[in-house]
Amino acid sequence: MIGHPSRIEEVTADENPVDLFPCMNTLGIHVEARAQLYSLLTGGFLDDAMQLEPMMQQLTEDGPNIHLLDSSLTRQLADRDEDDIEELVGLWLECEPIEALELDGEDLSDFLFQLVHFCKTATQGDGLGVYLYSDG
Repeated sequence: MIGHPSRIEEVTADENPVDLFPCMNTLGIHVEARAQLYSLLTGGFLDDAMQLEPMMQQLTEDGPNIHLLDSSLTRQLADRDEDDIEELVGLWLECEPIEALELDGEDLSDFLFQLVHFCKTATQGDGLGVYLYSDG
């Protein structure tokens, strides 16, 4: 979802973020699979990529949680063009966590295009960030 930090802080566990913010579906692409993408983007280690979604807010003890996509990663994603996205999807499809999800290239392309669009929107807005809402 895209939002301003002050508004994100106001979210409660009983609110549905879809009703409050522009949102996209992650298609079940869990943090380990997203970290593979981040590692491909940054050229860094997977352990470092796992740190690019720090938790910003824990709505209850058992979740849901809100994570912020690292601002440098948001900028890197925002700078991607269509050719970059297709190349990344090709590489990402070869990662074991993505293979286990049994998503096809079209699903991943759609997800990545939407994510890039969200990042472009966030970088153009004053103080906006890209946040991930997870159940636990």
